[in-house]
Amino acid sequence: MRERCKGASVLQLVCVILAGFALAGCATKITLEVQRTPTLDTRDIKRIAVMPFGGSYSGAAQHATNVATNNIQATNQFTLVSYNRVNDARRSGESLENYVDALFVGQITNIGEKTSSQQGSYKDKDGNIRTYITYTREVSVNFTYHLERARDGSMIGPIMKSGYDSRSSQDSSSLPSAAALANSIIDAQLRYLYRDLVTHTVTVQRSMEKEPDKNLKEPMKTALAQVKAGSYIAANKAYIAIWESHKSVAAAVNASILYEAMGETQTAANFMQQVLEETGNPTARNVLARLNNELAQQAGVEQFDGAQSPVERVTNHAISEVQKVLPSNAKLWIHNNSASNQNLANDVIDNMISTFIKNGVAVVERQMIDMVLKEQNFQLSGNVSDRDFVSIGNLAGANTIVIIGITGSGTVRRLQLRVLDIKTGTVNMQSGTGDEWNL
Repeated sequence: MRERCKGASVLQLVCVILAGFALAGCATKITLEVQRTPTLDTRDIKRIAVMPFGGSYSGAAQHATNVATNNIQATNQFTLVSYNRVNDARRSGESLENYVDALFVGQITNIGEKTSSQQGSYKDKDGNIRTYITYTREVSVNFTYHLERARDGSMIGPIMKSGYDSRSSQDSSSLPSAAALANSIIDAQLRYLYRDLVTHTVTVQRSMEKEPDKNLKEPMKTALAQVKAGSYIAANKAYIAIWESHKSVAAAVNASILYEAMGETQTAANFMQQVLEETGNPTARNVLARLNNELAQQAGVEQFDGAQSPVERVTNHAISEVQKVLPSNAKLWIHNNSASNQNLANDVIDNMISTFIKNGVAVVERQMIDMVLKEQNFQLSGNVSDRDFVSIGNLAGANTIVIIGITGSGTVRRLQLRVLDIKTGTVNMQSGTGDEWNL
């Protein structure tokens, strides 16, 4: 499960009190932290290469590349791969997926710059007219970025960004250069890049309702004082009591806000559902809609963080199927027999070995297999018969062989797997053609 960039527990996915409350106008506002999913679907992406930004503005492109690289690295969610590695793989005809899951690709599409001057005047203390000139430099920047999957070249995105900045001075030489302003705009626009890539925390404010009924002024005032003192539980009980006694929708809304602030969003939604059913009040309907939306957001974050990569999903399925046919005293040899996609096959095998060891299943070390192969002067390449696999596995002390292969490419890759019983030389299990084996 992927960790969050910032924020609350993965299990709770709840709103957390950030700064209590603030006054805005006459309404008290409670500030909360909530979790959000990223703009781009990065659920199965762990390795990213930041490619140099394109465009004819080389200075700004280089700056954008550096800023994007630093900001992606700062999320602590991805392994950054040098774009030189990607270029080397392309030149040699290797699959990019051996090195990265996705490329981060950006383009500076336009930089506009305008420097103008305007004359002004003023009267000094002696009554003399003084003139001056104000120089202004204005810069605008437009750029885009997206992710490109290594496995099939499909695009995730794009995200389009634009920004503007200007500076004025009576000394034209003191104006920052257009390049400096462009870089400042890029910094500002990429500051929140993490929101496009990982689950993250944002702050929201909930406005406490004011009660129009003057007869409820005092109990509502007392409850609000408890809110300001940070006594949310006591304030929540007070608002619920006012609702139950007087059917005050304002009190009910405030109670729901405090439920949410205490991390009980579902309770808040259930409560407002009851209020809406009893009153049909449009404010209650709007608050309930907001709460249901927040619950959907929380569920989305939980689903996003719990999502498995294709390798993890297929590996877990393969482990489950293999375990069904393992003997109680199993000692496994897991062999990469794939003619292509070697790195991907090794990822599957590494995940399988790790899980089997955690589950108490013995696995023959690769060094033991290498030693047997060396002693037997045998190469595991090309067409190897099941008899040869059984012979080598037996010499290495294994009683079960799991043979891994990957067929196809891009979006039509499939994990092929066979389980051989060394004692009998029979195939105990073989992968099928269902979607569960698609990588």
